[in-house]
Amino acid sequence: HRCDVGKVSKDPNATKCTDCMEGKHQDAKGRATCFPCLPGEFANETGLQTCYTCPIGKVSETPQSTNCSLCDAGQSSDSKGSAKCTSCGAGQYSNVSGVECKDCAKGRYRVSEKDKDQNNPKACDDCPHGYFQDTEGQASCLPCLPGEFGNETGLLECHKCAIGTVSKTSKSTNCTECNAGQSSDSEGSAK
Repeated sequence: HRCDVGKVSKDPNATKCTDCMEGKHQDAKGRATCFPCLPGEFANETGLQTCYTCPIGKVSETPQSTNCSLCDAGQSSDSKGSAKCTSCGAGQYSNVSGVECKDCAKGRYRVSEKDKDQNNPKACDDCPHGYFQDTEGQASCLPCLPGEFGNETGLLECHKCAIGTVSKTSKSTNCTECNAGQSSDSEGSAK
């Protein structure tokens, strides 16, 4: 009699087989030992043929794990079956433990891991005055162009200067009136 998958016996002629313990598995018949689950896997039941894979946002760092741990807020695992949590990358964040990193919304950004003084992987920042961002998942914001201004944070697009007003430089936070006897031809003018 050969033991079924998920079961083992040290005696090849055994009539009784035992289930593999939690944290271990056996995928072949007639074996004498169970194999430990690898890091990134777990077995929370006895008698398993194969170990389960930790989902994204959870990890098992050691062999023979019986469960997966949640990654902290601001971290996630890169893929299913991961053994390590990593900080969310530039343009992404995670504000809940065990959840996959998400892209920053439009009008927001998050710098890279290297920029430690401004780096908070649990949240994205609003684009500052004079800047905008119209794309999700970005590591920086774009400057308002001459003829435009950004007098608010978190803009998806910059405002255009009204006729009779201008902004001559990029990153402007307001428009100035044209001199007496002068005007701008259209909205969004730089001169």
